[in-house]
Amino acid sequence: MIVSADTNVFVYALDDRDASKQAIARAVIAALAEQEQPIALQVVGEVQNALRRRLKMPAPHAAQQARNLFVTFPSFAYDDACVDLALAYAGAGRFGYWDGLLLAACGRAGVQALLSEDMQDGQTIGGVQIINPFGPDGLTKAASQTLQL
Repeated sequence: MIVSADTNVFVYALDDRDASKQAIARAVIAALAEQEQPIALQVVGEVQNALRRRLKMPAPHAAQQARNLFVTFPSFAYDDACVDLALAYAGAGRFGYWDGLLLAACGRAGVQALLSEDMQDGQTIGGVQIINPFGPDGLTKAASQTLQL
């Protein structure tokens, strides 16, 4: 199964403000890396922005963290068809443009599960199931099963 993760997973791994989410995020990232699962190039850029804006990380450090993801994981991009689909999702009010673009790119790349806290858990869009890995008692059962942990 091809599994990927949204930006929030990578940001939580570096955020000391919530130890539980940080631990879950680190476990997810370790599993993704071990399994050589891909991430969207969009996520690499979003991680850099989120680290600078939300965590107030200095720009060189945020860029290096994003670069680390870029060299650690195989990646995939979006294309014109993904942009068109993201605009359709946004126009229908289903998702914001960037979430829609990520889902479209995942679908195009053959990703079957996207680990994300920001979208509706359990929903399947374009063949991509959204799974929230952050449960009140740790990694959710669905995420654990998806990652085969």
